[in-house]
Amino acid sequence: MSQHIIYLLPIFFSLLGAILSILPIRYIDRTMSVVASALALVSAIYLLFQPVCIDGYFYIDGLSKLLILTIAMVYISTVLYSLPYIKHLGNLLFQHRLYYFLLNVFVATMFFSVSVDNLGLIWVGIEATTVSSALLIATKNNQITVESAWRYVIIVSTGLVISLIAITFIYGSAGTLSLHELLQHHPDNRVFLIGILLGVVGFGTKAGIFPMHTWLPDVHGKAPAPVSAIFSGVLLPVALYAIARLIQIYPAHTIKLFALTLGILTVIAASLMMTVQTNYKRMFAYSSMENMGMILIGFSLGGYGLLGAVIIIISHGLAKSSVFFLTGDVLSRYHTTDIQAVNGLFQRLPRAASTLFLAAMAVTGAPPFALFVGELFIFSALITQFGWLIALVVILFLAIAFIAVNFRTGKMIFTGDENIKKERPHIETWIAIVNLILSFLAILFIPYFELLLKNLL
Repeated sequence: MSQHIIYLLPIFFSLLGAILSILPIRYIDRTMSVVASALALVSAIYLLFQPVCIDGYFYIDGLSKLLILTIAMVYISTVLYSLPYIKHLGNLLFQHRLYYFLLNVFVATMFFSVSVDNLGLIWVGIEATTVSSALLIATKNNQITVESAWRYVIIVSTGLVISLIAITFIYGSAGTLSLHELLQHHPDNRVFLIGILLGVVGFGTKAGIFPMHTWLPDVHGKAPAPVSAIFSGVLLPVALYAIARLIQIYPAHTIKLFALTLGILTVIAASLMMTVQTNYKRMFAYSSMENMGMILIGFSLGGYGLLGAVIIIISHGLAKSSVFFLTGDVLSRYHTTDIQAVNGLFQRLPRAASTLFLAAMAVTGAPPFALFVGELFIFSALITQFGWLIALVVILFLAIAFIAVNFRTGKMIFTGDENIKKERPHIETWIAIVNLILSFLAILFIPYFELLLKNLL
């Protein structure tokens, strides 16, 4: 255990940031959150070069390392964006230091969830993300945000009850919840199969998978921009991580087909919902749902489908956080989330508008962004295993989503009076720009991602 203490560093730094943030000392909440997130990112990069750690407490392989890195990158960008953004929000539910405390605890629970060698502890970690994040949704204290937070808790907790029943079935059948032991040997009976299927449904609820996805657009549509960014960028993939482990434990055809079906239905439902959205934050929330559907498809296919799913997780996490940061910029200027009421964005905020246009292209899978390459890997595996027909259906709905998102985004950016006065950009726009650049540069590291995942492909 002692030689593996380095694998605790991301959890330790985020928890330390949380503890120090709550102290009633001026500016310590912001200062320690920045320091903690920076140290967590450094330790996440350091872990990439460490050997796989499987010792009964930790289960940190290539998949875990890449999830930890993605969480750390979105973590530091969310903290940096929050510094000026939260300061200007009025009518807060709690003091600033409690916001940073909850944010740091929230991140610590996500680090924990992707690091432990026990399905029960993974469930505890994902449940803890619900407890720590619910109040973040209602940071801006009004009836709508509180109602969204309440709906989030009710629906997600229902899903996690299902996943708890699943874990009970798995333990009752296998006598262990250790990932390492279950991968070495697992029972082949109906109770174990039902447990895995229920786990996919339960954790899928937290990931916004159809049909238990209804909390997702409400939360993203009403939560502050940095909260929407970290929810969409890394919380949803952390829930899908649990499903990936379940499929890895018991890669039966029934399990894979069930996950594939849910993934395809999620893509279809999200794409259709995007065509009728009038709220740009809800539109991008459904875009996140569509991407989670593609990731679930990749996990269900395995092999290079899994590699494609991980590429999407990393690229989407960075690009979608960039999108939601920019929606915060738009909302602060236009004071509305109505797409029809936002126009002339390029004339008013050219830097933010250009970044939003490229970020919207990135999250909808436009080349040459890494998300496009991830989708190609998934389609390659899908065609190999199930033929062209299913692949063409998914491609059709991805095209619908692409058109719906980019048409509406383009309308906000390029339509309007040419005489609109240019305004001074917010400094936090640079955070969105950096995340978008990193999302593009992820394509250069795909061979390294493949190397990290070689034992899973």
